[in-house]
Amino acid sequence: MGNPTEADFAYEAGSAAPPPYAATETSARSDAPAPSYQAVPGGSSSSGISGVTNKIPQSLNAYFPPLTKWSRMMYLGEHADQPFFAVTTHTGLSGKPLLEMHAGPTGSEPIIATAGSESRWSSGRTTIVKLIPGGGYLSDSAASGETTTTFTMKETCFKKHVTYPFSVEVGLGKDVRVEHFEWRSSRGEEVKALDSASWRGFKLVRLGSESLGPGGERATRSAGASSDGKEVVAVYTANGHFSRNKVFKFQFLESGATGVLGEKFALAAVITASKIGFVEFIVTQSTAGAGA
Repeated sequence: MGNPTEADFAYEAGSAAPPPYAATETSARSDAPAPSYQAVPGGSSSSGISGVTNKIPQSLNAYFPPLTKWSRMMYLGEHADQPFFAVTTHTGLSGKPLLEMHAGPTGSEPIIATAGSESRWSSGRTTIVKLIPGGGYLSDSAASGETTTTFTMKETCFKKHVTYPFSVEVGLGKDVRVEHFEWRSSRGEEVKALDSASWRGFKLVRLGSESLGPGGERATRSAGASSDGKEVVAVYTANGHFSRNKVFKFQFLESGATGVLGEKFALAAVITASKIGFVEFIVTQSTAGAGA
């Protein structure tokens, strides 16, 4: 899937626009709905996360419109023809964040989350994420006078394993605290369940969660647990089937799907996965174009 850092720098700091998202023939499964999630006890149906008024689906796919001309808009939804969020994309020359996520499907709604590099000249390893009340989202923050939540996500690599750690407030009502999470590159069961054709994806690990078991090898660890026994609360993978307009798949899992982690966590998970997915897509398309 390429080097995310190289992609981020080339897209945000370079002068060239990303490759066009042209309509192509895709596999029969390229526009299939995101898979349903078997809700854990206390959870909701696959249509939305309980605890956050079902405003955010448990499963999302990311699409570019099947147009013959380049588009700056990416859409998130369970189906290509039923977008839930619109995400405006930018180059570094615009002075805006790489991604701006809107509170609806048209791109005219208020911006509720952004993700971009520290500056147009940065390497792209550090992502600045902002969660912004608006459009009915993060209403508790708006009521308390809070305008924007900002946190960083920094890419790290160790022995071919890529991670993206970040910290964000979680919880509902008065039970709010900061917890630490980490997107980890993975070829595990969670990734395969989301897309059997994908060779690698990322799982979002809740670092402060209680152990779900001893961890260990995939064949022996508890369901929903990482190699160190921590809870996996979301999963992302690039689309494993050939398509120029379907970018990636995303799904909440375990406590991430029940809503107990709150709306800030949910938006943080979606926008950080979108940043990883968008950059990897640009790398893939650039690589394919160079080899053509």
